[in-house]
Amino acid sequence: MRKFLTLIGGLIVILAIIVEIVLPQILSGMLKEKISQWTHSQEVNLSIDSSPRFMIAIGQVDKIESEVLNGKIGELETTDLKLDAENIQVDMKSLLFQDESKRKVEDYLKSIGKVKMTGVITQENLKNFLQQRVSQLENLQLKMTAEEITATSNVSIMGRSADLELSGIIIADGGDLYFRMTRLNAKNALLRHVHLDKFFGDIKIASADKLPIGLKFSDVELQEGQALLSAVRE
Repeated sequence: MRKFLTLIGGLIVILAIIVEIVLPQILSGMLKEKISQWTHSQEVNLSIDSSPRFMIAIGQVDKIESEVLNGKIGELETTDLKLDAENIQVDMKSLLFQDESKRKVEDYLKSIGKVKMTGVITQENLKNFLQQRVSQLENLQLKMTAEEITATSNVSIMGRSADLELSGIIIADGGDLYFRMTRLNAKNALLRHVHLDKFFGDIKIASADKLPIGLKFSDVELQEGQALLSAVRE
């Protein structure tokens, strides 16, 4: 009888370890790996929690919090990204018995509650992006304030060299992220009558399809030296 009780006790301990530690770690590892792939960053911190905690074993997650340092959204470098989710129902059977390396995160989710992403891009991040996207810009200097983004650059237009001064803002439009110019001047008499706005329109910074689980850009707040991005799942 004592051996039987010892065996039962051992099984209960093993089951408790699986429920409280092993399964949550498997789920955390999968989410962390997918976020790392999406953001091209190895600096991902993630935590999951439920109350009571054993509910994670059956796929009920009350809260997911993650932070990504020095990642990317598409081609845009970011300094810091935070992705938080609430009331997530995970298909644990698929997670445990299917090849998760070939599937998207969405394939393991039965239902999704509230999801929000916030991110920080610095003026240096935006400068690098614009230099890569607009090949005509040379010697670009860029500054962010709470009111607008200002920049100066050399550019060649129609065989003529000019010094440009421009200002603009970052906006969320239709779930995508854009840099929208509000002013553009050329310091060159030969280009005085050229409508430069025809050469520069809105520049798409990132598309919503680069975001996971149906997130769409919703808001941008300019700050001194950086911009705070927000994205939500509709």
